Amino acid sequence: MQVGLYSEAGRRDLAAARAFIAARGYEPTPAGIRRCRQELLASGELARIAGLRDFYGMNECRDLLFHVQEHRFTLPRVKEMVAELGLDFVGLVVEPATVARYRERFAGADPAADLDAWHAFEAEFPDAFAGMYLFWVRKREGS
Repeated sequence: MQVGLYSEAGRRDLAAARAFIAARGYEPTPAGIRRCRQELLASGELARIAGLRDFYGMNECRDLLFHVQEHRFTLPRVKEMVAELGLDFVGLVVEPATVARYRERFAGADPAADLDAWHAFEAEFPDAFAGMYLFWVRKREGS
């Protein structure tokens, strides 16, 4: 089974933007979203969010920044959940450039399935999973 989960580190800018939105009380209406986008751009520290394609479409921006509930995970938590569910972790789906950087940093580590090494990598490169963790699991043999 392929699973996709949001990364805590990879979504840190969005979490900060949601705190910015909550503190200022923007409404998820077209007018509120437009005002919010303008002020986020002007804020400087949160302007990186403007690099996301979803920032510019009304419905996409509402989902990106005003979503009522979003769950974010860390790789140690993913590893824990996979074990709790009696599954085997098969491997991450990662962009080739990120795999190349990982191999430079962790020569000899399995780039597909070593979650501890990937966690250390993500600590150094927090945007490595800016989109989400995408990975494969399978039912443990004999289960």
